[in-house]
Amino acid sequence: MESNESPRPGTPEEARAALDALQADRAALADRIASPWWYHPVLAAIMAAFVASPAAPVPALFITGGSVGLIFLVQAQEQRSGLSVTRPAGPRSRAVLFGYGAVAVALVFVSFALVNLDLRAWVAATAGLAFALMLGGGLVYDRVYGAELRNAG
Repeated sequence: MESNESPRPGTPEEARAALDALQADRAALADRIASPWWYHPVLAAIMAAFVASPAAPVPALFITGGSVGLIFLVQAQEQRSGLSVTRPAGPRSRAVLFGYGAVAVALVFVSFALVNLDLRAWVAATAGLAFALMLGGGLVYDRVYGAELRNAG
């Protein structure tokens, strides 16, 4: 049988303690999900391989290798943290993620254009730029994601 009675209201101190416990849980989650030092350099190298693939003798090798590497990288991070991240934590991390995704796609198209213009040597510079942007972008994403977890969005 249901009761329409409200539970006993807590004291302000109990409410503060509950909110503090939630904040501590969010901080612990943000610390647990933070990427290890090796994650972003490996991710940046994989992205550079994707960007360089149009100039490779066998582009499918770069694309396949990068895809397999990406799968193993994500699995390693999930095993390390015990968590699977399936989406951004909030609007700022979503904006960073989509922004860097758009840059990555644009750099792949630039590489294709350079190969079509017979400027293959410049693809290496484009891949280097992709590495630098993905390395920096990954670190920015981690900071923003962690802040959104700590502050509940």
